[in-house]
Formats: sequence, structure tokens, C-alpha cells
Amino acid sequence: MKNQWVIAIVAAVIITLSVCFTFVACNKNKLNIAEYDATSTQFDYALDSSIPFVNIENAPKDNASRGFRGETYITLGANEAYPGSGENYMEKLENELEILSEDDVRLMQVYVYLIEFYNTDIPQSAFDQLKEYFEIFQSKGIKMLLRFAYETSEGQKNGPKTSDIVRHCAQIKGFINENITLFNNTVYAVQMGLIGLWGEGHGSVHKHNVAKVARAFADAIPQNIPLMVRTPQMISALDKEIEARFGMHEDYVIGYNDPWVAIATNDKYYQDVINKCKYAVTDGEMPWGRANLPINTLGAIKTCVDFAMSSFSLAHNYIEEGGEYALKKWQSEYLTEETLKDNNFPYNPNLLTDGKISAFDYLKYHLGYQLVASNLKIENGKMSFVITNYGFACPYGYDMRVYVNGKSATLYEQFDYTDLLQFSQKVYTIDYLGGDIEIEFVNMRDENDKIRLFNDIPFVNGRNVIFSQSCAQ
Repeated sequence: MKNQWVIAIVAAVIITLSVCFTFVACNKNKLNIAEYDATSTQFDYALDSSIPFVNIENAPKDNASRGFRGETYITLGANEAYPGSGENYMEKLENELEILSEDDVRLMQVYVYLIEFYNTDIPQSAFDQLKEYFEIFQSKGIKMLLRFAYETSEGQKNGPKTSDIVRHCAQIKGFINENITLFNNTVYAVQMGLIGLWGEGHGSVHKHNVAKVARAFADAIPQNIPLMVRTPQMISALDKEIEARFGMHEDYVIGYNDPWVAIATNDKYYQDVINKCKYAVTDGEMPWGRANLPINTLGAIKTCVDFAMSSFSLAHNYIEEGGEYALKKWQSEYLTEETLKDNNFPYNPNLLTDGKISAFDYLKYHLGYQLVASNLKIENGKMSFVITNYGFACPYGYDMRVYVNGKSATLYEQFDYTDLLQFSQKVYTIDYLGGDIEIEFVNMRDENDKIRLFNDIPFVNGRNVIFSQSCAQ
């Protein structure tokens, strides 16, 4: 037993050094990222209560494509979750959902391992297996943060070459095209993965052409689906015509600078990277809690804010094999309104209790989008209202529709989800001669996915009733 522990510790050190050297080497490279302007750190409008607000007790918990997420795995061509685990992949999914059953999780990070076919074509039987798996998620109303990967352990002998990955991307493209409705209804975003250990871009058996892999990957995934890569250096390797489609996933959120983080806060390109992230979909996670690494609470939250994260993993550093780690402790660690202001963290003041909110709840409700309607005005044959986004990220991929007495109304201002970036507000106006007013935010790839506003108002068939003429009389 002692020898096994020694071997495990040595292996961990080797992996750590390998990853550190990889990231240190990468951080010396010049980044090539398009310019993005997303520097606002305050709201322009003071909100009135013409449309009632929710408090933390009745805040929506069922908005999709955002928030805390779980994690699970499937190995295609095998009846197991993680390669070599021997654990059934469906049992793994059910176990993870049970562990997080009280956390309102509607998003799961799903690793699809292709190692069984690393140097051959993926057979139809494997795609049939994947389709059935997607259908399970659809039946549960859970979205996927999807990642394809191959390699799982340092020093393993088998792994794909770039040509294998490119060939598999073409096959994955065919699978998606054949099941496009199912894919749109279940997949929230796709991380490129594919290269290296766990799809994180390092430790590969073979050296890979990142640009070629990214080109094949982007071609496989439809244009309107958000994509992510692991590091800014990978973004720099992207062809310019596809770069805007990609955000990042920061898989080492610890709250201070370290060779493993995607980019140090004192790096001269840091502002460029986080500005880009505001216009894309980004996600994050901490290291495993059982690694017993120190986590800086405010620093970690700042990373989530800076990177405009839409989701964050509850699989890491929360509850692991009976142990309780940073995220669990954050349920009783509080952020005051003064702290939120001093750190330029966006927040909804209506969610504070006695001027504070737990660090856990702050992330729970502010990851991704958090939309509030206010400042309703009706005069001179027009109606206007303000939409405020208190969340870290824009409502990526959603459209806004307004209805008067059940009929579609035309907005004077064209809606674009990038108008509602972090710290953003916008006034919208329609012609109005009377009747109930409803706002609908609908996912442009999934008509059943609609956003509930953080207002204490009726939510009927996916529409937020911001004004009822019968109640006003």
C-alpha cells in the first residue's frame, strides 16, 4: 500500500511539472486576439420598482444554460463512464444527479471519450449509443456542456494523431447533422477538447497541429453553437474567420497567479483576453478539492467575473467522497455589499439579505445571465422599459420578443444579446395603445428554453407578464 502511495505521489508530481512547463512555455508566446471593448464596470440607470423585483427567497432557479453544473462521462464503444473505471456510464450520471439534487443543477459537463477508436473510424454503433445518451438528457431537461476527448493518463501509449482527430470531427459533423434538433435541445456549448489529457491540450501521446484540429472542430459544430478552448494561446492559433466563435474554459480557478492558470492577472494581455470572453461563452472549475490546494475566495470570484463565466463546476471542490471543500464552505462565507462594490462585482441588490449574500449564492445566481425588467413607462402612444443584466455573461444565443394582448409587437431598437453584456442595460420601446405586455426571451436553437426574469411577476407559457392592464385598473 505504501509503495502505491509513493507511485501515486510521483505520478502526480510528474503530471504537475508537465502541465506547469506546458503553461509556462505557452505564456511566453505573443497572443493574437482580436480587439473587443467590454470595460464597463457600472450601470447607467437606477432601477425603479414599476415592475416588482424578486428577492433571494423567490428568485428563479430553473433558467437553463447557466449556473452551477455537474460532471459526468461516457466512453463510446464501452459500457463505462470514465475509461478504465468499470463504472456504468448511466449509473454515473444518475449518481451525480442524486448528489446535486438539492442544488437546482440543470447543466452537466459531459466528457465523451473516443479512446476505443483512437486510430480507426468511429462505428455507427457508437453513434447510436451517443444518440441514446443525448435522449436521456433531453428527457431530463438537462443541458450539456460537451467535450470530446481521448487521453486520460500521463504516459499512456495509445492516442490519436492529428489526422485521426480530423477524421473523427468529420464523422461527428455527420452525427450532428443527422440529429440536429436533438443536439440543439440538449447541447448548450461545446469545448474543443480532443487534444491531450482530458482534452485540456497537454500531455498528448502525439504532437498535434492545433490550428488544423480547431479548423476541423469548428467545421463539425454548427455556426450558432458556442465553442471554447482551454488557453489564450489556443485562441491565438485559430483562423481569424472562426476566432469570434470561441470563448475559453478556465479549469484552474484558484484566485491567485500560478503556472496552471490560463493567464496571469498581471500579464500584459490579460485585459484583451477578458474583454474577448465577455462576447463569448466561457466556463470554469476549481481543481479537485482532494488536492488540498488553497483557494482565495475573492480572487476566485474575480476570475469568474472577469472571464464572464456562464457556468461553474460543482463536481470540483464542493463535496467529494464525503469531504467538504471550498464551495461547500462558501455557503456560510458572506460577501457584503461594500465588498461587492469595492471589487466591481455585478450584483442584484434585491438578492442581498441584511446587506450581504453568501459567496455560494452569489455565484449561483450571478453566473451567466440574470435579467431584470424595470422603469416601465407608458406615454404618448408608446411603452418603454429597461432590461438590466446583473449576471456575469450576456444571454448568449437568446432572442427577445415583446407581445401586446398576445400579439407580436415591433421593437424600435433591434435586440442583440451582446447589448446585454456584464454591467449592461438597455431601453426598449414599442408602440402601445393598451393591453397586457409580455416579454419572452427564447433560445434561438431550442424554442422550449425560455428565460424567467428576476421580477416578481407571472411567468406564463414562457412569457414574463411585465404589465397587466386588468391589474392596473
